[in-house]
Amino acid sequence: MNLILIIVIGITVLVSWQGWENPTLFNRLKFDMNAVLNRKEYDRMLTSGFLHADTMHLFFNMFALYVFAPVVLTVFSSLVFVLIYIAAILAGGLFSILFHRNQPWYTAVGASGGVSGIVFSAIMIYPDMPLRLIFLPFFDFPGWVFGLVYLAYSMFGMKQLRDNIGHAAHLGGSVIGIVLTIALMPQLINQNAIYILGMLIPIAIMAYMAIKRDR
Repeated sequence: MNLILIIVIGITVLVSWQGWENPTLFNRLKFDMNAVLNRKEYDRMLTSGFLHADTMHLFFNMFALYVFAPVVLTVFSSLVFVLIYIAAILAGGLFSILFHRNQPWYTAVGASGGVSGIVFSAIMIYPDMPLRLIFLPFFDFPGWVFGLVYLAYSMFGMKQLRDNIGHAAHLGGSVIGIVLTIALMPQLINQNAIYILGMLIPIAIMAYMAIKRDR
C-alpha cells in the first residue's frame, strides 16, 4: 500500500476515534450548517471529512478509498492525490451549502466527498477496471457501471431526502474528481469520451435538481 494512502487512512481513523471518545470535539469538527453560515466556521468543511458517525461508516469509506486510490496513484504523484482528495472534501462542503443552505439544522460527517473524488478520478483513468462485490465473489463488473449506479443512488437520495447521507457531498466530490483528472490528463477526453459524458449527464441532472429544489 502506498505510504500516503496509509497516512490518509491513519489520520481519518485517528480523528474519527478521537471524535467518538470526545463528544465536544466531535461537535466542533462536524459539518454544521448553522455554524458555517452564521459563525463563519469554514474549517468544518474540511475537518468533517476526517470524522465519521460510527465504525461501519468509517470502514466503508476507507475500504472504497483503499480499492480506488491505487489507480489514481499509478498515474499521479502522492501530492496530486492529496490535492484531489482535499479539494473533493471541500467541494463536498460547498455543494452541501448550496443544497442545504436553507436548512440551518443540517449536519454531516464523513469522507464521502473526498472518497467520491478519488472514485471518479479512478473511473476517468481506468473506466473498465474490474470490480467485485464481497457477496458476489465470482461476478466482475467494470468501474463505469459502479459510477453510474453510485450517481443514480445519489440522485434518488437527493430527491427523496429520507436518509442522513450527504448526497450533496457525493456530487461535489464527484465533480472535482472528474474535472481535476481531465485537467491534469486532457488526453482522457479522446480516450474515454463516452465514459466522461456518461458520468457528466447524471451529475448535471443532480445539480439541476439541487438548484430547482432550493427555489
